Amino acid sequence: MMDSYFERRAEINQWIIRARWFYTGGILLIGFLTKIISQTNVDFSFLSMILIAASFTAVNLGFFFGLKKIRRIKSAAGLKILGSLEIGFELAAFILVMHMAGGIDSIAPIFFFITIIASSLIFGGRGAIATAALSSLLINLLVIFEYFNIMPHIERYGVSTLQYNSLSITLTTTITVSVFYVIIGIFSGYVEKLLELREKMLTEKSDQLKRENNLRQKELSKLDRTAKLLVRRDLELTLVNNQLNENIKQMEEEKEKTLTLISSFSTPVIFLDSGNILSLFNPSAGEILGIKKSDLGKKIDQADNFSLNNFAKIVRNKFAVKKIEDQQNNLAMEEAAIKYQGEDRVYKIMTAKVTEPDGDYLGTMKIFYDTTREKTIDNLKSEFISIAAHQLRTPLSAIKWVIKMLLDGDAGALSLEQQELLNKGYKSNERIIRLVNDLLDVSRIEEGKFGFEFKKTDFSEVLSAAISSVEDLIKKSNLELTVEKPDKLPKIFLDKERMIMVMQNLLSNAVKYTPEYGKIKISIQFDTKFLYVKIKDQGVGIPKKELPKIFTKFFRATNVVRIQTEGTGLGLFIVKNIIVKHNGTISLKSEEGRGTEVSFSLPIKEIAN
Repeated sequence: MMDSYFERRAEINQWIIRARWFYTGGILLIGFLTKIISQTNVDFSFLSMILIAASFTAVNLGFFFGLKKIRRIKSAAGLKILGSLEIGFELAAFILVMHMAGGIDSIAPIFFFITIIASSLIFGGRGAIATAALSSLLINLLVIFEYFNIMPHIERYGVSTLQYNSLSITLTTTITVSVFYVIIGIFSGYVEKLLELREKMLTEKSDQLKRENNLRQKELSKLDRTAKLLVRRDLELTLVNNQLNENIKQMEEEKEKTLTLISSFSTPVIFLDSGNILSLFNPSAGEILGIKKSDLGKKIDQADNFSLNNFAKIVRNKFAVKKIEDQQNNLAMEEAAIKYQGEDRVYKIMTAKVTEPDGDYLGTMKIFYDTTREKTIDNLKSEFISIAAHQLRTPLSAIKWVIKMLLDGDAGALSLEQQELLNKGYKSNERIIRLVNDLLDVSRIEEGKFGFEFKKTDFSEVLSAAISSVEDLIKKSNLELTVEKPDKLPKIFLDKERMIMVMQNLLSNAVKYTPEYGKIKISIQFDTKFLYVKIKDQGVGIPKKELPKIFTKFFRATNVVRIQTEGTGLGLFIVKNIIVKHNGTISLKSEEGRGTEVSFSLPIKEIAN
């Protein structure tokens, strides 16, 4: 709508510019004829007329090129400014011509009708009336200025006229002309309004017809497309039906293959569909777990990732479940001891979602891995380690005291070389004793015999004892240890000796693996429920791919082994078990070459079980 309005106004301006060429020539011709026919020495010379006509032509050319630019950039504001300049220019030009042609004595006042009509076309009724009023004001001011000789009156035929001998007669004439201007303005504005309304009505009718035509064209196109689509759809449905039958046949074959494959598994497999309904189990699951075909279709609770405990109503053989963690793959799994054929079978149970390649959820599968043999071997290994450690502890302690007595001089004075050799033997014996103690601790943890004695304890005492145990190592390596903690720490329920062991182990690792002149920071905070401890060092760090193994038995990072050949790889395993026994949590963040941060939390009010 805006574009059509702009184009209409632009066309009107273009028409007025073209019309100006004609009435400029007409006014010039009238001036020439008046000059020739009257044969008087009027001050309005041929040169003056030619200069005025040339000025008209130059300004009109400016309007012409200005309109072209405005149409190119489609500036509505520019179009209004151009129209105002055109009306203003014509009024100024016509009042000049009127003055040069003899004022009110001339026929120049009729030229203002052209400007009033042009204004109605450009600005509508209000513009026409405003232009008529301005034209009336200009000719009345001209007559007054000429009468009082503010501007010189040019006598049209060289003689004085009645009008300029009497101001009242002159003003009566100009006021009469002014009234005609206003009448012309009102009339031309009204005509322009009618034309605009008719044009608007025709435009709306045309737009309506176009819309209706476009709508019919769209409907016809839609009908045509629908007809073609129906034909194509019929053909496609035939092809799809054939393909569907073929796919169903293939799916049945694949289903049979899958069922055959799952049935051949020697370990139990259970499948729940997307609605958590038991829809499939293999013969091993039926035999070992005691599941029957009548159990198909039963819904299973999805709590704890479909824990085996939720299958208690359909698993008829006795079982006991405990949660375990697959630290390498970061998966939550279960371990179940199932009574089968009079003996306990141990299974590791993995629960996994089954999805389509596009991500659509199909259901959940539980796969049972028989770890009975591995568990038996692991128990035998733990038992062997426990027996060996107990058997080694006594002779190692005897060796320790014998070497200590020799170093203290109980068997006589020793040379420096003898003392040095015995010191090396004493330290090696101490390392073996620490290893034996660690092995015994691991054995007790696995057997559930790692005793704890919980008491309400000030954690500051634990911290002080742990720091004291590594002070010599810190000084030797020129390390900087800082502690950030509240002035007063709460008393919490813990096993003081075990917790000192935790802090000693963590601080010892930080000291051993931080280069000389490095920094170690201990941060302690607490809230109403938990105490939070964080130990951060600038050590060698741990490779990213090895982080999942960090709390397992006998694990030592590859870069650490190259730096420190000593170590059992049991410290963090023991630390984690102590923290878990306190109902706490522990985590570790590390980046190779940039240090390690170990964080753990302990409950303040609850007593670990």
